Amino acid sequence: MKTTPSEDVAALFDLPPQPASSQSAESSADDAEAALAAELASTIVPGGVAADAPDSRTDLRVEVAWPARMQLADGEVIELKVRNLSEAGVGLLSDERIPADTVVNFEMEVPPLVESGNVTLVKGMIRTTYTVVRGAEILFGGTWVQVAPAGLEIVSRWVERLRP
Repeated sequence: MKTTPSEDVAALFDLPPQPASSQSAESSADDAEAALAAELASTIVPGGVAADAPDSRTDLRVEVAWPARMQLADGEVIELKVRNLSEAGVGLLSDERIPADTVVNFEMEVPPLVESGNVTLVKGMIRTTYTVVRGAEILFGGTWVQVAPAGLEIVSRWVERLRP
């Protein structure tokens, strides 16, 4: 990647020239990045986020283990596992990196609420919201953008059923 020298940037925007530094801008950026990484490492506990980090989600989430799929904009279908769900969205697990803040087609296989029932395919669209890499696993979340009322009703009934 080609960068514009700081003198040229200063001239372009009529800025005064920057004072000379004993460190190059690149090594200064590397130092700042290392300091930030050290600060984050000291704040985050192994296994996720800091113990005192607030959870911005307000809807009750319940743990599940259901198969699911998403279709990316290029047509690629990715197999997933639903880890948890709420009436607002889903927590998912994948072996593949998922683009953040993207609206995708999504479907999950919801087991029957009664023994004699059938699996229901709940289809809709979700917006991916976060991604966390944990070893070989990629955890991410999605919020409902569009889902049929019948699908949302089934999700709601499962959340109620699994409520602690």
